[in-house]
Amino acid sequence: MTRPATRSATEADLPLVEEAERAYIRDVEPGQETVWTAALGRNRALWRANLSRTTVLEVGGTPAGFVVWTPEDGAALVVTLQVLPSFPRRGLGRRLLEECARQAAAAGHAEVRLGVHRDNPARALYEAAGFAPAGEDGAYLLYRRTAVPAAG
Repeated sequence: MTRPATRSATEADLPLVEEAERAYIRDVEPGQETVWTAALGRNRALWRANLSRTTVLEVGGTPAGFVVWTPEDGAALVVTLQVLPSFPRRGLGRRLLEECARQAAAAGHAEVRLGVHRDNPARALYEAAGFAPAGEDGAYLLYRRTAVPAAG
């Protein structure tokens, strides 16, 4: 496998984010697609507002995933993390989480937080990456961890 490389996102990456988010909704939360589509303008504004906090991970020059985070209540909140279906189980999600933690720490945040739908198998990734349960919000499980990246 070609060594993955991270880069800052640009406006040209926004369609990638939207397409991956739509695929997630269809695959994991299909009952929410109508609501998600109705909120698409708000989601686009959120992605654009956090473009400077969006990292794209590429393999051989091809986008393989991304993470978007935003400051919230003194922490870095992961808005979305996606590894594209053609790049499964290569440690790319973990690498994106570590990059997010590095950026959060550099921006002065002590903690990274996220919410994950209880039916999303990515829960195992978050737990393996050091995220601890921090509560629930409806169908979402809330997690948090220190913003200091893991060693190695």
